[in-house]
Amino acid sequence: MMRFRLLVLLLACTLPAAAADGLRYRFQVWMRGGAGPLETRFSLRPAPGTTSHNHVKRPRMAAWRLEALRDQGTPYAQAMLLARAERLLYLSGPAPQTRREPILLRFGTRSLPVWSLRLPQGLDASGVMVEVAPDLLALCDLSVRFAQGDVARMELHLEGLDGTASLKPAEDGTALLSTLGLWSRNPQGEATPAVETVR
Repeated sequence: MMRFRLLVLLLACTLPAAAADGLRYRFQVWMRGGAGPLETRFSLRPAPGTTSHNHVKRPRMAAWRLEALRDQGTPYAQAMLLARAERLLYLSGPAPQTRREPILLRFGTRSLPVWSLRLPQGLDASGVMVEVAPDLLALCDLSVRFAQGDVARMELHLEGLDGTASLKPAEDGTALLSTLGLWSRNPQGEATPAVETVR
């Protein structure tokens, strides 16, 4: 019996851990006059939702957290890049600025419906969403160029899915739309506010 328990424990220690649900992104920022981009790769992971203690219970919304892959990207720039990236993400249901397109985009073994993103006039930008779960959109690709300011260009690309079963609309899931609106009024990369990366 003891040998059986030891064998079970040994197998449990050697089996690979299941990957947590989340989305994997690559984010690049070109500073004006810089030799090359600042870069980071990170995962967007679901975090526990918030609970209201008021008498009126609001719909429970999930949160997200960003986890940088520390061995990849520009050294000492991860915190700054994650703060910028969080304001460029979308994890919510369809919005008036989004429109379903008659195409699919393949990620591994999954084919995801594509949604276009209508951007404010005056921005030199392009954006695409994918439907990662029924009525749940996530940013797939975003490219923005700035005519002035310290930041010349930003690009954010979805590189893979670790799983989507526990993904839900996030509290700040439409942050991208607010940032795009801010840029349309003040078209400089420096307009991106810094925020906490762990909720």
